Amino acid sequence: MRKDSQRHARFLDLVEAHQGAIRKVAALYARDRADREDLFQEIVLQLWHSFETFRGESSFSSFLYRVALNTALLRVRQAERRPRIDARAALAEVESPTKTGHDDEVERLYAAIRALESLDRALVLLVLEELSHAEIAAVTGLTVGNVSVRLSRCKERLRRLLGATGSVPGGTACSTKR
Repeated sequence: MRKDSQRHARFLDLVEAHQGAIRKVAALYARDRADREDLFQEIVLQLWHSFETFRGESSFSSFLYRVALNTALLRVRQAERRPRIDARAALAEVESPTKTGHDDEVERLYAAIRALESLDRALVLLVLEELSHAEIAAVTGLTVGNVSVRLSRCKERLRRLLGATGSVPGGTACSTKR
């Protein structure tokens, strides 16, 4: 097999193994299914363009999150000219009577997370992916202390958005793993 073919096969294997993480980023930064799929494709394309720079000095997942979050944040900045949906409208949309059970809770959580600022969404996503504060700092370029402070503020904001009970699938919205 030629070197290009091997590189291509390795890339496809890594993307397939980590596509759940890419889909989560897309779900947090895109509002509807079509936009999520577009963002997913855009992230994969950017990963491919950046793949030659991946030297294995960090984990592939750290590299993936850097590229995925930068791609999503760039898209958000470009879309800022469009009108924004406020958090209450997003939550009301998710709380429609047609949704039931666990899916409803997950969508409600995603809607609340989407109401956060872009960087805060990234932090919450990385916590939900069970990265430590040090790993999150490495991915985002923040200090570990700044990650801790921002996550604490995110937790409080999510509690307010989700209501006093903070109904979140699987327990609390954010981990305190350091």
